[in-house]
Amino acid sequence: MRFYIFSAMGLIAATYGLARFGYGLFLPRFTETFEIGAAASGSIQAGNFLAFCLAASLAIRIDAHPRLVISCAGATAAIGAAGVAASPNVAIFATSVVLAGAGAGFATPGLVTLTARNVTEARRESAQTIVNAGTGAGIVVAGTLMFLTMSQWRLGWAAMALLITAATLSTLISDRPEEKVTPRRSALKLRREILRPLAWPITAALLAGASSAAIWTFGREIMEEARPDQEAYSILAWMTLGAFGILGAAAGRMAQRWTPEIAWNLTVAIMALSAVLLASFPGAAFPAYTAAGLFGATYTAVCGILIIWSSRIIPDRASVGTAVLFIALAVGQAVGAVLLGILMESTSTLLTFLTAGALGLAGVIPALRLTATKRGAGTVANTGKHR
Repeated sequence: MRFYIFSAMGLIAATYGLARFGYGLFLPRFTETFEIGAAASGSIQAGNFLAFCLAASLAIRIDAHPRLVISCAGATAAIGAAGVAASPNVAIFATSVVLAGAGAGFATPGLVTLTARNVTEARRESAQTIVNAGTGAGIVVAGTLMFLTMSQWRLGWAAMALLITAATLSTLISDRPEEKVTPRRSALKLRREILRPLAWPITAALLAGASSAAIWTFGREIMEEARPDQEAYSILAWMTLGAFGILGAAAGRMAQRWTPEIAWNLTVAIMALSAVLLASFPGAAFPAYTAAGLFGATYTAVCGILIIWSSRIIPDRASVGTAVLFIALAVGQAVGAVLLGILMESTSTLLTFLTAGALGLAGVIPALRLTATKRGAGTVANTGKHR
């Protein structure tokens, strides 16, 4: 079981921390090589996020075969990373970035199913959040590759392709293959059994995703602009983000000690405020690194809480529910990347990140509504018992 958890965490690290979020880390080098502006880089990031959505949607349709889903995750992320490394022009580069983003869209739904059958029920929620915390470890690895390759960024992305392939094979080897083919649900049943119960978490994920797009897309860039002659400053901040992201594994304990809604409100509010803090002091080490660390920890926790929401609200369809919530998160990120990129070019960095912070704070509202809905349902149930 430990080998499986380690391997699954490695796959999340590879598909998220490297293939998906490595774009923001290497963006200054990409900007120099392909001469792209903030609006264009935001649009490419949006394409990366939308590819995630399409992959997660496909994962829903083939969720009865999680090993196939995991294979798709590794293939798309590795081929995309290799394409980035070899891209001769901006068109192939953008296409490869988008393809690399699809890997994470396959990875999470597939691993939710694999974790359910490889981990005992008592440890399942904790295991899900530990696996999900692999994002932070992957970002640390991406930062290390950035240091090792510096101007030779293509070598870094070639190494990413190899690491993704190794993580995929390790996960498949560690799994206990017990395929169960479940009947496919109609679109009507999907809406009734999944979308309706998850309506408030979906709304929360959209807002959190839009807010997070600011740091994921432009965080390192604004730090590099603040200290143009100290590239190591922004790279270390990104690695700090990743290192603290590993702490997001605590999301499972937070949700168990309190409720997923309370844990969500706390983490999404801190995540929103971290964007404002970073934009306010991008060149000051202590506040900027604090903002990066807070963002890394809370973003990972937010993703973990989405998984817990799905497993508690619709336990018999947890992998599909997780895919739906992560699609909502990525749609929010795609829209946020485009709109914040346009806003950044037309106004100021601080106003752009203040907008991102406001979107994140608005993500508290759906969780409050979900809490109220649960209390109302409990009141009705208790009233019915006394009749």
